[in-house]
Formats: sequence, C-alpha cells, structure tokens
Amino acid sequence: MSEYTTEKSFMIAEGEAGEIYFYLKAKKDHPTTPRIIYDGKEHAIFLRNKDQKIILDYINPEVRDKLRKSKEVIIVETILENIKECYIADMQMVDNIPLDWSKIGLSTWEKVALGK
Repeated sequence: MSEYTTEKSFMIAEGEAGEIYFYLKAKKDHPTTPRIIYDGKEHAIFLRNKDQKIILDYINPEVRDKLRKSKEVIIVETILENIKECYIADMQMVDNIPLDWSKIGLSTWEKVALGK
C-alpha cells in the first residue's frame, strides 16, 4: 500500500458554469481512474492512481459546500504557468475520512489561517 503525500500548493477555482477546477503541480505519468474522497471538512484525498494518494490540505471553508455538492471536478496539472494535462476526477463523498490528520502533520485550515 502506498504512502500519502501532501499537495501543499494547489488552487481551487470555479468556472462560469459552476464547474470546479483544482490546479496543482504536474505529476509523473498519466492518472488512472482519478477520484477525490471528501468528507466536507478541512482535507481531501486525491487518488490519482493506485500508488498515488495525495492529500489536498486546508480546503477553504468558502468552497467546501460547493465541493460537497459536486459529482466531479476538473484537475489541471501545471508546470510553472503551462498546462501539462487536464482531466475529470470523480468526487466520492464520505461521512468521515478515516485518517488521523495530526499523525500526518496536518492541522485545521482555521488554525493555519489564524497562524496557530
């Protein structure tokens, strides 16, 4: 089983038609059956392929409701300011992601925003 990595620099944006985009740094290889597991809280897990589990940490409270309602999102992988590839990732909503975030070194978005 693969370990988790943390995507510390990513951006979430909303398109004109309400579609949600995740912009993140380009990864090696093309993803297979990408999906995001989300429980509506501070963090989500992006399953890019069976060996890549990427934690999307500190999701802003202002976008959480839109993510909860999304069935899919668009992932845009970039190299500097250039798009390497773009693809759809399914959203899988769960009641609770069964991870102890503190063991991975993560806190809550609110604590980070307040500098605690």
